[in-house]
Amino acid sequence: MRSTFLCILILAVFSVATAQTGTFADFPADCHAGFAANPDLVNPMVFHFQDQSTGQINHWQWSFGDGGTSSVQNPQHTYSAGGTYFVCLTVSDSDSGNICHDMICIPVTVHEPGTCVADYIYARDSLNLLDVKFTDKSTGNINSWHWNFGDGTVSADRNPHHTFPGYAKYNVCLMAYNSDSISVCNDVKCDSLNVAGAEHCQASFVYVLDSLNHEPNTFKFRDTSTGNPNHYHWFFDDGASSSARNVSHQFHVDGYHKVCLQITKEVQGVSTCTDSTCVFVKTAKYFNLGGHLFAGAFPINNPVSTGDTGQACLYMKFGERLLPYDTVTFTNLGYYAFPRVLNGTYLLQASLTRGSAHYADYFPAYFPQVMKWKDATMVNLADTSTYDSHIHMLPVTEVISGPGSIKGKVINSASPHNAPGIPFAEIILYNTQLTPLLFAQSEKSGLFELDNLPFGSYFLYVEAAGRFSRLTPIWIDASAPVADSVLLEVFDFDVTGIADRTSPPVTAGDLFPNPANNEVSLIVQVQYAGKLNYEIRSMTGQTVLNGKASCHAGANLVTIPAGEIPRGIYVFSLYRADGSRILNKKLMKY
Repeated sequence: MRSTFLCILILAVFSVATAQTGTFADFPADCHAGFAANPDLVNPMVFHFQDQSTGQINHWQWSFGDGGTSSVQNPQHTYSAGGTYFVCLTVSDSDSGNICHDMICIPVTVHEPGTCVADYIYARDSLNLLDVKFTDKSTGNINSWHWNFGDGTVSADRNPHHTFPGYAKYNVCLMAYNSDSISVCNDVKCDSLNVAGAEHCQASFVYVLDSLNHEPNTFKFRDTSTGNPNHYHWFFDDGASSSARNVSHQFHVDGYHKVCLQITKEVQGVSTCTDSTCVFVKTAKYFNLGGHLFAGAFPINNPVSTGDTGQACLYMKFGERLLPYDTVTFTNLGYYAFPRVLNGTYLLQASLTRGSAHYADYFPAYFPQVMKWKDATMVNLADTSTYDSHIHMLPVTEVISGPGSIKGKVINSASPHNAPGIPFAEIILYNTQLTPLLFAQSEKSGLFELDNLPFGSYFLYVEAAGRFSRLTPIWIDASAPVADSVLLEVFDFDVTGIADRTSPPVTAGDLFPNPANNEVSLIVQVQYAGKLNYEIRSMTGQTVLNGKASCHAGANLVTIPAGEIPRGIYVFSLYRADGSRILNKKLMKY
């Protein structure tokens, strides 16, 4: 009877243990989770967990198997009862530019003082990977052991050897108990054992020069190995090394450098695969770049102090893009310098800083003497340094004064209007003949303001290196002296492209002012000089005014007299010479 009861109890225990053991999904990761668990030397119910994960990680989430959790990297946890708990660690990186997410679960056995706790370790035979040696590590007054290897076979040996029938995952359970007092002393430990064949892995990596790094010859190395290794060791010929998966390294000596990567995959502390590879990396060339900033015939503060401070901005041409590379401020003799610049093609811009004595007297300029980056001359650093890339600022020649003002914000074209604006953008104010009048710089919030303006019509344009803008028409008069809440969009693509000559495009802006009194205007952009037809019709279709407008190539301010038109609501239409309609707008006359 006692023997029958013992067999039933063993089967019941193994059934429960098997049902409670799950499998865990593998996540794609640029990092690998791992940890060690050690009981406290004084209180065995307290465990210290040590994170051993690899990769760029900034989040840790622990689940201790008893309902307890923690987000500390190296936590401590106290268990209330002995037993085997599946402890899981999930690691991740919140940086969206990296794919980093991994999880590992390890059974941890808590030995409660005075009780029986089942525990075991195992090791695979390196010559026969199907052969596994199990070693009992149970504690308590134990005199019987029952193993279930998950393949239909069992054993009563304390430390059995077992040969599995094939490569697969097996749920191996050990019941350790005292046959004389099984109701007092018995425990079960189950673990998922992956019996896999010989691993195949291949070490490989790619590297790229960090061209925007101000520390010269800093390279980024990214692991591209196959076979899911979980240990990495980088060796550099200057003596440096690293165990991270992806690394950055700076070479301080020019020439070729040998870089090696060794990878290893370990399972339960056993190395199942290892490989290594080496590559020779050649350092890049760096040069010095400098020049004077001219305000008129002389550089600022040269030969005497002019009370000005200059700022020079350097942009690197990267494919079709311009990327900010470096910025310097300078005063001494009006000379700027960029030391140790990577060989390549660059765009230079310079201006006076706010607070300079002549800040409002000169427009910011690109090398050598233009206001727009698309018209600038690129500087090519290929074989030697250059010290004479002088920049000449263009003077502000128009003197204007009046009661009007323009206020607004510079934004990215893809952003909502309430999004943060673009800081430190240059806003240029033009008259209707596209003569630059003055400029302003947006604040950190993207807001800008232009004051003391005479009444009339203007264009606004945002100049930003490598980016594009449109001419925005503005009208201010005595009835509306402040043009408020003006939004100037900046684009990552060219919005000023023109189609071929067979179909010259014509674009027209909104009517202003609208409602109108004596006259109404609109901005018309044409590619070639010519005439356009306009017509104003009543809501019943009667034509009350028509005429022709002569336009030159580019932007035109078309002004139409409306003083003789009776008060009311009308339809304004604009046509090409061939009769095709360009614009149809509602016009109110008061």
